[in-house]
Amino acid sequence: MNTNPIPGFTRPENWSKLTADGRIKCRLDRWEQGVDIAFKSPEAKVAYQQRVRVLRDAIELKNPQKRVPAIPIIGMHLTKRAGLTTIDVLHHYDKLLQPILDYHREFQPDVLFPSGPLPGKVWEILDYKVYAWAGHGLPDGHQYQTKEGEYMTADDYPYLIRDPSAFWMKRYLPRVFGALEPMRKMASLPSITEILSIAPAVMPFGMPDVQMMLQKLMEAGNEAIKAFQATQQIAGAVTGEGFPMLLGPPFATIPFDMIGDVMRGTVGIMKDLYQRPDYLIAACERLVPIVINDMVEACDRMDRSFVTIPLHKGADVFMSDAQYKKFYWPILRAVMEGLNNEGIVPLLFAEGSYNKRLEIIADYPKGRVIWFFDQTDMRKVKEVLGGYQCVKGNIPSSLMTVGSIDQLRKYCQDLLELFSDTGGFILANGAVVDYTTDEHLRTLIEVVRQ
Repeated sequence: MNTNPIPGFTRPENWSKLTADGRIKCRLDRWEQGVDIAFKSPEAKVAYQQRVRVLRDAIELKNPQKRVPAIPIIGMHLTKRAGLTTIDVLHHYDKLLQPILDYHREFQPDVLFPSGPLPGKVWEILDYKVYAWAGHGLPDGHQYQTKEGEYMTADDYPYLIRDPSAFWMKRYLPRVFGALEPMRKMASLPSITEILSIAPAVMPFGMPDVQMMLQKLMEAGNEAIKAFQATQQIAGAVTGEGFPMLLGPPFATIPFDMIGDVMRGTVGIMKDLYQRPDYLIAACERLVPIVINDMVEACDRMDRSFVTIPLHKGADVFMSDAQYKKFYWPILRAVMEGLNNEGIVPLLFAEGSYNKRLEIIADYPKGRVIWFFDQTDMRKVKEVLGGYQCVKGNIPSSLMTVGSIDQLRKYCQDLLELFSDTGGFILANGAVVDYTTDEHLRTLIEVVRQ
C-alpha cells in the first residue's frame, strides 16, 4: 500500500552553497513549476502557474502587485453547502471530494483551501482526552474544541528537558490517550544496550494490556491511512485542476504554545512565567530542534514550501512586552530561522491582536515570512511591516458572518487601498469562519479582480 504517492523534494547538488534566500527561491521555483502535479489539462497547468505567480509576487514583495491574491478562510460552510454534516467530515471520507471540487470550480479561488477529512475514528479508537468533537462530547454542527487541562505537571519539567521522547512515551501520552495508558510500562530505549537488557525491555510486550494497546494502535493506524489517502485524493484532484496549495499541511506549533495549549494549560504556563521561568525556557529550547526537524521532514516528504503555524499565547492579552521578548519571541524566531535555513517560508497565524508585538517581530530578515493577522490594526501593520514582510488578513469574522455585502466590499476595498503602495499583501478574513454565505465568499474573491 503506497501511503506517500508524492515524490517529495530533492535538494539540488548546490544546496550546501545556497543562502537561506537562495534555498527559499529554490523551493518556490519548484512550487511555481508544478513539479510532479498531474494536471487535468494544459489549461489547468497555465491557470495554476498564473495563480502561483500572483501569490509569489505578494510573498516576494513585488511593488506594485499586478493583482492582490484573495484567500477566503472557510470551515464547515464548504461542506454544509453540499448538505454534509460534521459527522460526515469526521467519518465518511468518501463524501468530501465532490463538494470540495464543486467549490473550487464554482468560485475559482486563488488557492486550494485545505478542507479534507478529519480522522474522528482515530481519535475515538485511541480515546483522546484533550479535545471534544462532534459525536464525542460535542453535537453535530461543531468540529472540535480543546478541553483545557493540566496534562503535564510542574514536576514534569526536568523529565521533559532531560529526554523529551521518554517523557512523551511514559508520561504524557498515557495521560492524554486512554488506550495508551499501558505505555507507562515501556522500557527507556537507551537502556537496551547489552545482551542481558533485552529480555526485560521486551517483557511488557507479552502483557495482555500492552498487547491490547498495540491492537488499538494498529486499528488507529489503518484508519489514519484511510483518512490520509482521502486527503491525498482531494489535494491531487484540486491541484490538478489548477489550484495551488499555500495554507497547510503541514501545520506546526511552536514549543511555548505546545506547552501552554495541551500540556501545562493556560493557567499552568502563566504561573510558570513567574514560578519556574528557567524550566519553561529550557523546555522550550529543548523542543525547538525537534519541531524544526519534524517540519523539514514533512515539507520534504510532501514537497511543500510553507509551514502554517498558528500562534496562540503570544497575543497581546496573554503577556507583557517584556515577557514576550523573554519567553515567546526567541523561541518563535528560532523556529522561523530553522525553517528559513532549509528554504521553508513560515506562514504565521497571529491569532487575536498583535498590536503590541509589531515592533518586536519587525526585527527579522526581509521577505522570509508571511504574517497572517486576525484582529491586529492593519494601519499599524502597514506602518511597521508594509513592504518588508508579506502580510495577510484581516477581514473580521463578524463581517463574513452577519455583515452586509456592501460593508464587506467596503472593508476589502479599504484594505486594498491601504496596501496599494507597499506590495506584499494578501486579502483574507482574519480567522476561519464556519457560518457565512456564498455571496460573502464571492465578494471576497472577486473584489480583487474588479
